Amino acid sequence: MEHETPISRLQSLQRDLVAFSEARLTNVARLSAELDASVQDLRKFLERKGKSEKSRQQLVSPSSTQPETLQIENVEYRVNNDFRQSALAVADELSLDELEAAKLCIEVSPEDGSQVGTSLALRAVLRFHDYRRSLLECMRLILQQYNDAITADEEGVMSIFQGPLDAMMKAQDGPPDAGSGLWKKCVDGLTDVETFFMGMSERQQTMMMTGQVLVGDAADVFQAQRLLLTRQHESLMAVLVCLLNGRFAIDQPEYRGLISKAATFEGSIDFAMHYVPVLVSSAARLGSNQNTQADTSHSLHKLFEAGPAQLQWKFSQLKAVAIVTWLAEYSRRYDDPTADPQIRVADRQKAELNRSDLFMQAVKDKALHFLLATCKWLKPEVWHDPAKLGLVDFLLSDANIIPANASPPASDFVASTMRELQGFTDALVSNMPDIVRRLKSEEDDQRRLNFSLPPTEVTRYEPDLERFIVIMSYAYQDDPETAQDFWSDNDSNLHGFLRWVSQRLPTPRVAAFCELLTSISSDQKAADQTHRFLLEDTAMVSGKLRKTYSVSWAQIFAELDTYASSLRSKLTAPQSVTQDGFIAGSEYIEGVETSIMLEAYLRLASHICRVSPEARNWLLREQTFHIGEIMFQLASSGIEGRIQASCFNLLAAMLTEKVAEVNDGMWVMLDNWIATGGPAGSVAPRPAVPGRALTSEKQYLQRFNDKPETATAFVALLNTLITPSPNQNGGMLDALPFPENLGAPSRNAGIEAYVDFAIGTAFRHTADYARVGIGLVETNVLRSTCLEFVFQSLTTFNEDLLSLANATSISVDAAIKVSSLAAYARLHPFARVMEWLFNSNVIVALFASVQPDADILNGLDFRSPLVQSTLRGMQVMNLAMRLQATYFDIVRPIVKTQSGLRPSPVANAAFVSFDDVILSQLGVVVDITGLAASTHAELSLEALSLLHKLAGSRKLSDAAEPGSRAGNRLLGALANTSDAIASELVLTFEVDEFDIETGEQPLKLVKAQAVLDMLNSSLDGSTIRPTVAHCLLGFSCGERTVRVTSDSAFAHSQSLFHAIAACSATLPVAVESSNLSWLFGVKRGCQDIVNKLALSPLTANLVRPELLSMDLVEAMSKSQIPVAFNPLWDQRASTDPECLLESSALAIRDFLKSRELFFEYAALQLRLAAEQRAFSVQESTMSTLQGVIRLPTGEQEPTMSIIELFDFLDLETAPALEVTPRLLSGVDLSVCLKADPEIAAAYDLNLAEKLLVLRKQEVISMGLLKEVSDEQQLDDEIQATLASLLSHNNFRAIQNARVTALEAWTEVFSLMITSGGLEHAEQTLLALHGLQTILGKFEKSLSDDLDAAALLGKLTLALVRSASPAMGRVGQQSTSTAHERLLSAFRVSLKAITESSTSLGLRDLCYRTCIAVTAAIPLKIASGSLSPSPFARQLLQLVHHAGDRLLAVSTEDAFSGRGSTRVSAVLFLDAIMALSQAAAVNSAMLKLLSKLNFVPVLIDTSIGSVASSFQSQNDELRTTLAYFHTALSLLLRICSTADGTQLVLNSGFFSAITDSRLFSTDPDIGLDIDNAAALREFYKLLSAILRVITATVVARGAGNAATVQQAKSFLQQNRFSIMAVFKRTSAVQKTSGPPEREALNVAEEFSRLMLVTGFLEDDESAHQRGTRTNGFT
Repeated sequence: MEHETPISRLQSLQRDLVAFSEARLTNVARLSAELDASVQDLRKFLERKGKSEKSRQQLVSPSSTQPETLQIENVEYRVNNDFRQSALAVADELSLDELEAAKLCIEVSPEDGSQVGTSLALRAVLRFHDYRRSLLECMRLILQQYNDAITADEEGVMSIFQGPLDAMMKAQDGPPDAGSGLWKKCVDGLTDVETFFMGMSERQQTMMMTGQVLVGDAADVFQAQRLLLTRQHESLMAVLVCLLNGRFAIDQPEYRGLISKAATFEGSIDFAMHYVPVLVSSAARLGSNQNTQADTSHSLHKLFEAGPAQLQWKFSQLKAVAIVTWLAEYSRRYDDPTADPQIRVADRQKAELNRSDLFMQAVKDKALHFLLATCKWLKPEVWHDPAKLGLVDFLLSDANIIPANASPPASDFVASTMRELQGFTDALVSNMPDIVRRLKSEEDDQRRLNFSLPPTEVTRYEPDLERFIVIMSYAYQDDPETAQDFWSDNDSNLHGFLRWVSQRLPTPRVAAFCELLTSISSDQKAADQTHRFLLEDTAMVSGKLRKTYSVSWAQIFAELDTYASSLRSKLTAPQSVTQDGFIAGSEYIEGVETSIMLEAYLRLASHICRVSPEARNWLLREQTFHIGEIMFQLASSGIEGRIQASCFNLLAAMLTEKVAEVNDGMWVMLDNWIATGGPAGSVAPRPAVPGRALTSEKQYLQRFNDKPETATAFVALLNTLITPSPNQNGGMLDALPFPENLGAPSRNAGIEAYVDFAIGTAFRHTADYARVGIGLVETNVLRSTCLEFVFQSLTTFNEDLLSLANATSISVDAAIKVSSLAAYARLHPFARVMEWLFNSNVIVALFASVQPDADILNGLDFRSPLVQSTLRGMQVMNLAMRLQATYFDIVRPIVKTQSGLRPSPVANAAFVSFDDVILSQLGVVVDITGLAASTHAELSLEALSLLHKLAGSRKLSDAAEPGSRAGNRLLGALANTSDAIASELVLTFEVDEFDIETGEQPLKLVKAQAVLDMLNSSLDGSTIRPTVAHCLLGFSCGERTVRVTSDSAFAHSQSLFHAIAACSATLPVAVESSNLSWLFGVKRGCQDIVNKLALSPLTANLVRPELLSMDLVEAMSKSQIPVAFNPLWDQRASTDPECLLESSALAIRDFLKSRELFFEYAALQLRLAAEQRAFSVQESTMSTLQGVIRLPTGEQEPTMSIIELFDFLDLETAPALEVTPRLLSGVDLSVCLKADPEIAAAYDLNLAEKLLVLRKQEVISMGLLKEVSDEQQLDDEIQATLASLLSHNNFRAIQNARVTALEAWTEVFSLMITSGGLEHAEQTLLALHGLQTILGKFEKSLSDDLDAAALLGKLTLALVRSASPAMGRVGQQSTSTAHERLLSAFRVSLKAITESSTSLGLRDLCYRTCIAVTAAIPLKIASGSLSPSPFARQLLQLVHHAGDRLLAVSTEDAFSGRGSTRVSAVLFLDAIMALSQAAAVNSAMLKLLSKLNFVPVLIDTSIGSVASSFQSQNDELRTTLAYFHTALSLLLRICSTADGTQLVLNSGFFSAITDSRLFSTDPDIGLDIDNAAALREFYKLLSAILRVITATVVARGAGNAATVQQAKSFLQQNRFSIMAVFKRTSAVQKTSGPPEREALNVAEEFSRLMLVTGFLEDDESAHQRGTRTNGFT
């Protein structure tokens, strides 16, 4: 596998190895190829060529003049002095060969956008460390997978890694070293890393001593280097562990080398902790009798015991850890006293005592301190857990402090260390039980001694057994599979240790033991086992039941009851009362150990209660201990904060998977406790202070805010209480999260006091915590918990109930679980929470939650409180933006109407919309936009969703001030940061095979889709002004313009726009044989953005040249695939009915949309090329659309042609599902229709579901269900109806996408004909090919898709016109083809005309198509004399096959059609008449027309309606004139035969002319028309009518006296008009200018008519008339 650089090759290998280890890799062959390609890199594992004088002289010549070039590996580079100095700096920093350093500098010379401003030398150093980190991780993963395969006996996996491992272990020219050489390289590598790290730390200290401060890029580089070195150190240790745990030749010399290296270590404590797993693993490998001979182990043991062989250590605690880990394994050799009978008993006992003393000395040297501190460092409490932290801090009161700037450990290293610690704790329990007992005995003795001494003489004892127990708890934490070792075998050492250590425990050991139980109960199975363990309170000893005094539920409850009773007794004694009404005295429980014990009991009970349903049900229902009351008693205001928090946590745990009854009961207990201000069950109210009112609930609740852990736990309890029950009716959310009458009648019902505490007290004050010294972690935990309360309050409010109440006939008040909808709106916490969100102090705290340091945030685990509080903060802002209309328009008015039932309004609520809130601090938008580029996908998605709403806000988009450069406020805020943010988003669109090969949507593409949705929505918001999308895409935005600056990412083709454009062309859309909806969604979104920018007048001039330079049409063409190539869509066939119910429908829809956008862009490029006469672009685009991509090299590459891309019309789906409900038949679902960008209106399924469930509840409440099975029938109908609505939505979306794709295809095909620069012959061939392609689809669409038929009909007309010239090329093959295609087009068009469902517009197109065909095909041929052509007979035959309906429809359209359809229908009839005349079957056609009474109506609608058409207001005057002319043309055609003339005359032709008064206009007044255009049209009408009159005379012959007489009468009646026309024409002849030129035609027609009728000969004085005419002036 080829890669550009070794580091990129290794990173690809590392990525695939990680995927393989997680069983996510589908392409194992690629992994094998990568392993083979990386063998040489791995073989040179950590090799580093040292500094060389020869290399130095090649880099920097000793002479004064330096050569311009530098040769490295036979390649010459042109370098300058700055480069040479940078290379020297790298060589000095890394002790590296100078030419190797220069090579490093060359590799990083292209400026990395992520390291702008970093010097070349620093980038090279980072590159070096990054390469080694990747190398080490690859080695670790290879060894780990190989070891796991051996353990699992997986030969296939072993075969993958065996060959590369053999090659890596093999020396250059020798046999494999079986691991010892690699071991030595790793140990030497540790020295290198520690040396680098120490040098870096020394430089930092020097800078601090001299007053220099690292800031900006320098600080970032320093931290990055520190992180890379830390990762290298961890990976080296992990590789050593893998070598020890595998079948590699690691023996005594290697162990000695490791221990010698550890003994000399004197670095940072966090690096020292890295030695723990390898010390444990090496002891297990070489200390026990399983892997090592006795002599070897005894020899190694001398390294630790006193004597000449003992090593001297620089880090005493590390030495102590080495000793205890060694002894835990080494002691296994002495398990069996009979194993070596040659050793005397006394010697054995002495050796055992020596080992015991050595171990105890190591413990005194803080071995367990160090191990516990290591555990705490590796597994920090991400969420502040006061109980556990209290215990661990108590046990580590004098431990070393880890540096604040230490890099956090890698998760893989943590997991490896914990696995080794599991082995250590198991070994210690199994191999040294006497030591464990000795620890317990000595500790108990010390405690008894302390109790017997006066308080002044008490000394601190070391709780080392407790430390060991907590170390064990850390080791097994979050590992439920391994934790089963405690429960799976009751005879195991671990289970025995658990029972032994649980008995007769002193106070701190109880806490440690509870922590152990908690850690080994991480899943339900283990938690159930722990619960059963705690139920045991007695044991069978010698046939008798005996009390064991072990930790149990009975003991826990007894202890809790004891302390609760002491509280009650103290509270009943006379107490002093403060002015606030609170009892004086702060602590009722004394002693640190006691507090730790109580906290541990409560923490264990909370954990078991959450995880084990069995334990939870037992606590709630089967035992008599009133745990709720006891918790409230313990949580009284005077108790210590951590105990209060633990009490609240247990109460919240009891509500896990709660039911409504338990939840309501807890609310009542809590409210009664708060109302009385004392322990639950207390009969005495709070004592009153003379002259002061009794303390309110608000004041009492505020005391919980004194300690952040108490406030956090109390708000968490509230969160649990307001979270809906899992079994709530179908997610309907129509109930309150508390009893409706809670608090009544003593106060207003509701939980406003708790809302005010959670938001107005606890959350509001988090903004001030840093100032008063409260830790950041505690602040983030409290902030996250409070925001969770806000989030739950907003998301559990069902706004749809309010809209449905006004839009449907359903009685919502009767259907919901609350007494009324008004009560629901008033009592739900939504209203009070929304009110608080407009409080200025709460806004400050809310904004603070979404403005964290981005670098810190990205480095944290997603589950950390900072990330979660940031996420919740944005979700709350998102919800506030969405729900503010509901609050202001509906809820707040309801609440105000019941003002007597609500508390006082929130102070400082000065904003009228959340848009104003954002507007007050626009800087927060920059932070939100920055979070869109976060490495946490969920955070990024939420930020994009919020940005989507903000970008659509009109208030935020208004101009900041007149004339400002930023077009709106948002752009002004983002102007300086958009490029940096966009550069992070660019990575989202860099998709390769690895990202998609599993077939599951990666988070990267989820994020990409969200980015595209936001950008597209923003672009849709304004087409004439810049938007947030323009800013992020790389443009520099003005008020109404955008531009590209020379130093921008856009100018260097590295902008987000370029990434999206490239993705639109290169993104694959299928994996294996299935097209994937999420790939098509991203591709379509990218194409959408490209097309919008290319078509927008704002950006077109900037992006079109960029797209042209990217050869986008060619690239997008290559990515097109045939429909049949991948038959599945999200693993379903398109015709599968289930397809419309799943994401498969989205895949089909977006495929069609993607095709449409490709056609649209290709049409745009073709049109622009033609307009701008860019012939090379025109030629390449046409070539691509015709199926051949012309490469710059002159070569050609095949691609799908425009004809082949027409296959999308073959993509069929099953019809939408139809249901006929019985019980829900009357529900009006039209209220659920919402605007939809895809199909105009779509069903809102969420709203529909709520409507149907409401109807179900109404039906049940009204008692309308008759049968037992009716309720199930209702549920089935609801599901079926929802499925039907979904399928209808998807079906309509697919149909709409198909039509729009077809529209785009027809447009680009038409442009290829008209603007493709083709020769006439090429145009004709393309048109014929197009006709062959579309006519079948056109005919089919007439019956199932009239929208598609209209588009195909339009294209058919264009293609027929383009193909017509082929009929004039006699003897050519194309003539026969053209004849066949034109006949087919004629036939299909006739069918479309006769179909009853076709529209006027479609018939108009078909009329015009038929006209074009008849005009193109010769109707007569000359063979001596003119005779009908066979073509004419074929056309006429098709007309006959169409039947009488053809004429019926066309004549009806000619009379009553609208617009151009009337004209087209008359022209069609004219063409049919010409066809009939050519085939000499005119009589039959005239009979049909006569039967339909066509000619009289035609005369009436044309000649007869001229005057009315011009007198009335006519918006379609041009069309009307065209109709008149076409009608007269048809009459003229009919009059070409005697029969036709007779039909016209019999239809009242002359009387219609007389009635129209067109020829009786006064010659002196009527023709005085100022409008020249109107005058021309008038003359055109006159000449057209005169031609028809003349034709009637000619057709009937001069001998037909009646016809001639009618014509003469016409001339006689209109004598004055004739004279006026001749007068005008004489003037024209003199001036020879418009507009009267058309009058000549009228004069000629009059002259012609007079000639054929003999009108002049019959006149009594022709000469006199001539004289009179000549007398005019």
